[in-house]
Amino acid sequence: YGDFELLVDWKIHEKGDSGIYLRGSPQVQIWDAAHKGAGTPNLDGVGSGWLYNNQKNPSKPSKVADKPVGEWNSFRILMVGEKVHVFLNDELVVNNVTLENYWERDKPVYPLGDIELQNHGNKLYFKNIYVREIPRQ
Repeated sequence: YGDFELLVDWKIHEKGDSGIYLRGSPQVQIWDAAHKGAGTPNLDGVGSGWLYNNQKNPSKPSKVADKPVGEWNSFRILMVGEKVHVFLNDELVVNNVTLENYWERDKPVYPLGDIELQNHGNKLYFKNIYVREIPRQ
């Protein structure tokens, strides 16, 4: 995919940690936001939707918009050029942030790539997955 809009519903179990790769680059984070940063103090109070592997550009979402563990959440993700917008449960949590190329840090994110639903071994559910191509202008 190049430029696209992705709609996807998901729910995760307690202490879950997963995500969605955009154009093959990791990742829009999905996790148990109440789990106190999985033991990492600088992630306490950080909700799902953050751009996990961004180092130079912002990574953390502007707010926690997660529903409680075990309830369905909805992402609306827009990827246009290098920029990402993430809406979680109709709340804008990432606004026009450059997604970094995790694999080749000195290059921009690839112009085309896969959308990958990723899981770290805890139970994770997806449903209502829709992808719409956004024509390049």
